Amino acid sequence: MRVVITGAAGRIGALMVEELGEDHDLLLIDRVAVPQRKSVIADLATTHTDVLGRAWWRFRSRSWMHLFEGADVVLHLAADMRNAAPWKAVLRDNIEATWNVIQAAARYRVPRMVFASSNWAVRGLEQALAPACYQPCGPKIGAADPPQPLSAYGISKALGEQAGRMFVDQGQLRSFVAVRIGAYAPEPYRSDDRLRALWIGSSDIRTLLQRCVESTAEGFHVVYGVSAQPTAPYDLTYTGDFLSWKPRQNALNE
Repeated sequence: MRVVITGAAGRIGALMVEELGEDHDLLLIDRVAVPQRKSVIADLATTHTDVLGRAWWRFRSRSWMHLFEGADVVLHLAADMRNAAPWKAVLRDNIEATWNVIQAAARYRVPRMVFASSNWAVRGLEQALAPACYQPCGPKIGAADPPQPLSAYGISKALGEQAGRMFVDQGQLRSFVAVRIGAYAPEPYRSDDRLRALWIGSSDIRTLLQRCVESTAEGFHVVYGVSAQPTAPYDLTYTGDFLSWKPRQNALNE
């Protein structure tokens, strides 16, 4: 498959380049060059593009959107990840950029898009259910629960989810999978109980996103990205059924 990865130079992007690189033809996009890889330097909030790499060329006038032509799936990871980022940055790098990526996928008839959403899209619901949702038998947040953000960053992820749903409903995308990612880090959080409950490790996020990219299901779907700690506030039933995926890591046992 031909897979476009935005945010390919980021922490999760680097993992997925390694995870998908042997089996798929990758087109890597970021605001900076991806180390040791041919990549496209592009500001997704605009149409400015530089293409870099051995035996490649550099140009400034043509939109990056045409590079989506012929792609089978877009894995959209690019974003300003700061939860406290100012609205101007969130609007530009998360909302406008995501809208442009979805439009490019639709324009060039890319069948599937996988969107890196966030636990912050449902932070309000998590807060309303706390502390019970951190208990193994407590109420959990499921795939059918709508967004309830509490920050500008969370709003940007909620808007990304809803934009994807609209494009699917209008028949412009065949599939859109929103992944509400918990708290990714190579090692579990030790000093913060909430972040430890939300933790997803490198192995789990690699396999989860790989399943999302390679899924052939159609329609709009919400899944959760969290490892197997029983204190996680999410119900992984639908995620497991939809993707035949089960987390293998556990912050309480690492």
